[in-house]
Amino acid sequence: MHTSRLFVSLAGLTLLLAACSKSEAPAAQADQPAALPTQVPGQPQGAVAESIKPLAQKKFGQPVTETKTTALTDLTKEPAKFAEQTVRTEGVVSAVCKSMGCWMEIADTSGKAHIKMAGHSFFVPRDSSGHRAVIQGKVLTPEADKGVCGADDGCGQGGSAKMAQVNIEATGIEFID
Repeated sequence: MHTSRLFVSLAGLTLLLAACSKSEAPAAQADQPAALPTQVPGQPQGAVAESIKPLAQKKFGQPVTETKTTALTDLTKEPAKFAEQTVRTEGVVSAVCKSMGCWMEIADTSGKAHIKMAGHSFFVPRDSSGHRAVIQGKVLTPEADKGVCGADDGCGQGGSAKMAQVNIEATGIEFID
């Protein structure tokens, strides 16, 4: 009788451990960045539109009024040429502040830009990675970008601003997908 009770207990424990190990695996992967699809030449990097959920709100901050779009390629090749200028550019959101949505990064095949929300006057959805965005803002010089978003504002996540080829302080953002 004691042996069968022990056997049932061990079998139950084995099933419990198996179930726990299966449920923990996805949680461990959730902290890792999502794998990007195979890059097609000439296409922006980012998630496939079918794999991302729609955003309830598409416009943040002030309206995007600039009519001329400056290619992200041009900004990343010659950021000093655009320093202190207000530009309109676009790209696929590759990262977002998970604390507040106070910064994001956009990327295309040529590089990436770190986008800070002007004076924390607005925030973007923390689940906006993979969406295509139009950004209007001022291109920052390295000297002007003294405080990486998160370094001294309580955000706690600075992103990879120091690795981005250009830093922009956005006044308005529109998601276009």
